[in-house]
Amino acid sequence: MLNKEDTILVTGASGYVALHCVQQLLQAGYKVRGTVRSLKNEQKVAPIQKLNRSEELLELVEADLMNEQDWPGVILGCSHILHVASPWPIVADESTIKTAVTGTLNVLKAAASDKNIKKVVLTSSCAAVNDGHKNDERVFDETCWTDITSKKVDNYAKSKTIAERKAWGFFESLDPSSRFELTVLNPTFITGPVLSSVEHGSATILARMMDFRTFLAAPRACLGVVDVRDVARAHILALKEPKTNGRRILVTHTRPTWFFEMRNWLMEEFKDQGYVFSPLTVPNWIVRAYAKTKLDKQSTAIVHRLGPELHFSNDKSVKLLNMTYIDPKKSVIDMMVSMIDKKMVRSTPFKKAVPQRSHKLQDSKYVAANINSTVQNVQ
Repeated sequence: MLNKEDTILVTGASGYVALHCVQQLLQAGYKVRGTVRSLKNEQKVAPIQKLNRSEELLELVEADLMNEQDWPGVILGCSHILHVASPWPIVADESTIKTAVTGTLNVLKAAASDKNIKKVVLTSSCAAVNDGHKNDERVFDETCWTDITSKKVDNYAKSKTIAERKAWGFFESLDPSSRFELTVLNPTFITGPVLSSVEHGSATILARMMDFRTFLAAPRACLGVVDVRDVARAHILALKEPKTNGRRILVTHTRPTWFFEMRNWLMEEFKDQGYVFSPLTVPNWIVRAYAKTKLDKQSTAIVHRLGPELHFSNDKSVKLLNMTYIDPKKSVIDMMVSMIDKKMVRSTPFKKAVPQRSHKLQDSKYVAANINSTVQNVQ
């Protein structure tokens, strides 16, 4: 059970998902200790501090995922952990695997050595679920695991898969009578409002779509999409719900979303503001041929995502967490509105001086409903 007296550790508190976790926890009145690599990094620390309503509720500490000695002291006095911190470069190398695995195990080892830790919620990814399989019509669920022996699997998917398997292996090696509880969440491609101007994977991809000079044509690649606000809410609900103990849970909207659809949504919403889009969709064979040139690392990363519609089940999150999901179109547009506000989108020569928006980010009724729902469910 989660109590207001408890302190919840959020690792990588300056990250895209973690910032929303911190925001929702603080809005619900919980004490939060967030980790950052450096308290001197104003660009990353300032957005966290802006979320704080009371000095008594938020504490920031320095910690390095790769330094095992940091973590026993960091978790001291905490009762629950949201381990959200994990690398997500657009193109991952083998060091990404080492960082993900070592960082996860360092946090879990510290949790195992502290008898006050009641539960850990670990952020994994759908990249640990659906990669490396044939392009069939299956609906991916929590029983599915990425086949890391496949040549189609990139280092990012390997990092998430290996880190999650190592986490479960370590957890299962502990004495069941005295160990903490563990839940793993596997979100799909995350969109939705940014709370910081620090670039990250999905923001970088969507920003490129806003300019025909950096996004000449949309690939025929399909994704599962989930809003970051829903991902954060799922983390908080999982902390509190005993039925999630020992489970991995996909967190996603069930609607398959294509890259060209996201481009079309953005084009429809923002073209009158001076952003110029390419309306083209590129054939798969061209993407594969271009990827072989290695001139564009993002093309190399996307080539394994080409194929038929990708379907994920969210039955478990709906059943165990009572989740409802924000529509992908709203999520993508909300994300771009926030990125434009934070000057994360490259201006074009045609951009108007005063953009006129038809879309409002998080109307007041939605904000109130989302906050109230979260508060009611985590108390």
